[in-house]
Amino acid sequence: MKSLIFLLMFALYAQCSVASVIIDKISGFSLTKNSIQTIDVAALKKPAVIIFLSKDCPCSRGNLDYLNELAGTFKDVQFIGVHSKKGTRPEEVKTYLQDKKVNFDVINDSDLKIADQFKALKTPHVFVLNTAGEIIYNGGVTNTTSPSNAKDHYLKTTLLEIQNHQPVSHSETRTLGCFITR
Repeated sequence: MKSLIFLLMFALYAQCSVASVIIDKISGFSLTKNSIQTIDVAALKKPAVIIFLSKDCPCSRGNLDYLNELAGTFKDVQFIGVHSKKGTRPEEVKTYLQDKKVNFDVINDSDLKIADQFKALKTPHVFVLNTAGEIIYNGGVTNTTSPSNAKDHYLKTTLLEIQNHQPVSHSETRTLGCFITR
């Protein structure tokens, strides 16, 4: 009887482990910037990096220069920032980003609909999507809150693997940063 229970538990565990590898599909999802620009993720012609950010999170602020660097290096990937903080007005985000010289679009998500769609937990939280709109990477930018101190550059590694037409070695890593309060 104990061995039967053990086998059933093992089978359930194995099934859960395999299920966590399945890639989520975002189909027909569009991101809105200032209620004017719409980006249809399902219609992207190149891979996309969706980065959840917050002007009030030190970890998020500490990654902006590095994310700018990656966006400049990986021109065949579309970078989209999503500022996810409840009740933040677009003017606040624009003011914050003015001196940051961010070289990718940033969308204000003050109602957290985009964060909820992606199930984003923290800022920064990164999702890499292939051209079919499937999430192929979900997690942190690096293994630390400061890219200059990082040993593992998760996002950069994922982008290099995509660039070299290799399978993504880590589809999910730990996200470090400030929680997106709902």
